[in-house]
Amino acid sequence: MSSKSEALAALDDGYRRFRAGIADLDDAAYAETWLGTWNLSQLLAHMAGWYREMTGALERVARGERPTPPGVDYSDPEPWNQRFAAAALPGRAALDDWDAAYSAYRAAAEALPEDRFGVDPESGRPRIGNRLLQGAGIGHFEEHQPELDAWLAARRR
Repeated sequence: MSSKSEALAALDDGYRRFRAGIADLDDAAYAETWLGTWNLSQLLAHMAGWYREMTGALERVARGERPTPPGVDYSDPEPWNQRFAAAALPGRAALDDWDAAYSAYRAAAEALPEDRFGVDPESGRPRIGNRLLQGAGIGHFEEHQPELDAWLAARRR
């Protein structure tokens, strides 16, 4: 990912692919446990929670601030993941919430200046825009898509 447009395209591709598999599921499917102890509603709440956290991070970066607010620590994601999953909405309401959180995250990324994307030539590291889209967005789709695909395939049998 070297540019803002490429990063956003990768994010959108992941979103569309992930959503396509679940768009037509009924409410009952969202309550089926299949990802460890989680169901689809909890997985979507987990992802939406990180979108919301990173929406704030993107907005802070756009204002010239550090991405993480003072006193917040993301180094241990498990408590965050559990809190997000515990707030899951039932059925297709979980999908609506996930869509809304994704839209806000995507809009915050779109608003970030182009110079916050790409690779820093001095360090060789991705810039903050790419990092914030990779962790909660692109990487999240890459992590959970195979699990989702396996669950959906098992449901069709």
